[in-house]
Amino acid sequence: MNLSHRFRSPARIACVALLTPLLFACGAEKTGRSSQVVATVNGHEITVMQLNHAFEVAGVREVTPDTRKRAIESLTGEELLVQAALDHDIDRDAAFVQALEHSRRQLLAQFFAERMIYPKTVITAADVSDYYNREPLLFAQRRKFRLTTFRANAADVGPAVHAELQKVNSVDSVRGVLDAHGIKYVTELASVTPEQLPVDELDSYANAKVGDLFINPQGGGQVLLMAVTAIEDDVPLTLERATPLIEEYLTNSRNRKAADDFLKHARATAKIEYAKPEYAPGTTVTQAPAGTQAPAGTQPAADDSSIVASRLQ
Repeated sequence: MNLSHRFRSPARIACVALLTPLLFACGAEKTGRSSQVVATVNGHEITVMQLNHAFEVAGVREVTPDTRKRAIESLTGEELLVQAALDHDIDRDAAFVQALEHSRRQLLAQFFAERMIYPKTVITAADVSDYYNREPLLFAQRRKFRLTTFRANAADVGPAVHAELQKVNSVDSVRGVLDAHGIKYVTELASVTPEQLPVDELDSYANAKVGDLFINPQGGGQVLLMAVTAIEDDVPLTLERATPLIEEYLTNSRNRKAADDFLKHARATAKIEYAKPEYAPGTTVTQAPAGTQAPAGTQPAADDSSIVASRLQ
């Protein structure tokens, strides 16, 4: 039998033809894998994917050789800390496991909101221009406000005091009303820009005059009285410079509303049971006496939209 003929048979040639690309592919996979590794730390690989993610998290838009070098050094340092933590069984620590579960829940809520709740439509130039024109105090007609603030207990500023404060036109008159009623307060001087003001009060501040008083309820049973003592013109912000800021604000506002709407519907259709009646939203909590701490669970609940929109701020 002619052996050379056997090895040159069509079937043999076909088999070799099929195997050759696979062999080259195996070699290419090994080379490709090594090209995806930027460093190793005690045999543990740090990949290009990790590096790119680090750039994304840090908001790096232009990657330079120096930026890449510093990022890799940061990742190697992190890997050393991770290895040391694992050597000391930190991953089994109860506090670590609890924190990990907390982070997992936050990430699940965040990813679900980003993929399934938040609108995907783009903020248009018309949307930006409309908001820019509606809020001149923030942009084209910026002003700074110098304020004298008075912080007091909200319970002390009842309807009668509130009515008197509506008639004041100076810091001295505010102080006079509070002193006349024996109200204790803490006063401070402040200088604020428009973006530090409550959004729903921008129109009022745009028309404010020296001597005007703004009354703002605060948490913890406090009230903040803010008397305008001076108004100064500030450098205007052009539409071009304001555009990215407005886009971010409008996106965040839209996302927050979508999250609120989703949670409102979800609450209406879910079965939620509270261990105690006072845990339920909208329950009035009796203020604990001074120097004491309210029982656990009786503090006002945080806005649950923060679960899915906490990174919008």
